[in-house]
Amino acid sequence: MQLMRGCLPNSKPLPAASPKISALRGNAWRIAQRPSVHPGISTAGKRSVKAHAAPSDAFILDFDGVLLDSEREVTASAFAACKQRWPHIFGSLSAEDQQRIADGMRAVRPVLIKGYESMVMARILAEDGPKAVDSILADWPQLQVERLAQWNEKAEELTSQYENLRNEEMKKPEWQALQQPYAGVKDALASCPYPYYIATSKAAHRVSPLLAACFGVDAPPDSPRLFASLLPPDQAKADALEQILQRPLIKESGATVHFIDDRLETLKHAAARPSLSNMKFYLASWGYNTQAEREEAANMKNIRVIGLPAFSELLRFGLVMNVDDGCEPTEEEKGYGNPSRVSDEE
Repeated sequence: MQLMRGCLPNSKPLPAASPKISALRGNAWRIAQRPSVHPGISTAGKRSVKAHAAPSDAFILDFDGVLLDSEREVTASAFAACKQRWPHIFGSLSAEDQQRIADGMRAVRPVLIKGYESMVMARILAEDGPKAVDSILADWPQLQVERLAQWNEKAEELTSQYENLRNEEMKKPEWQALQQPYAGVKDALASCPYPYYIATSKAAHRVSPLLAACFGVDAPPDSPRLFASLLPPDQAKADALEQILQRPLIKESGATVHFIDDRLETLKHAAARPSLSNMKFYLASWGYNTQAEREEAANMKNIRVIGLPAFSELLRFGLVMNVDDGCEPTEEEKGYGNPSRVSDEE
């Protein structure tokens, strides 16, 4: 799929390099090597660094589906909880059926909001066969309500069982192994010289140890840089963005704020708020979204589809080289890679 190229909407190629670009031209690699400048979060070396100048850019990052691929952990927890809840269905599944359900779980992940929903999805996939994927993607909220009523199950009870099981699984060493950073993200985050915040629907007590173990980032559950348990995500994340924009570090610096999420509805909800109109919004093409959503976002004026290599550049430099800077790439930038191709295949 061909995605948006060039600068963001209504922007024009620069006739001459701007001060920001000039700085990048001479110092791109030195910038990339600097540790984070934001207080409250330290990088792999556990070093706390204070900002010495107002930042030109700042980032608000979703966690699952942007920084971390947690699908295997969600599916494994769903299987374990389902075996407890419905042993007559999940106690004797063949290896073939288990693989089919696991494949289906990854396919329907884009519509999953709350963890317990994975149990409902797994049972529908077990009972309805291959056709279940399309049914779940077509109208998940309504299908979930219908099936819970049909099974005489309550969401609150499933939530309690699922979350209790996950809390126990967290104590096992294999829990972390089921969740891995996306390629290149750990290094890009460590090299990011700008302040960043995490805005996620995931609980803080799960995000914090994963940030430490997978990214070398020290952010306790009560860190001012961590906005967790944001549910429902569309409303709650937009509220969190407004709060972040009022932080002195952001408000007083006039920094360009970039919000990257893998859920299109969340981005659309945030982009529609007048109070957030000066932000830049990106759909993470490698995350939990569908081809149809990526195509829709690619045709929107205020949301940009971005791939992993471009995301890494954005974290390092505050822009995508050879796309946003209005200049021909320097030898240094050519050495970094070929950033001119920005697509959802990355």
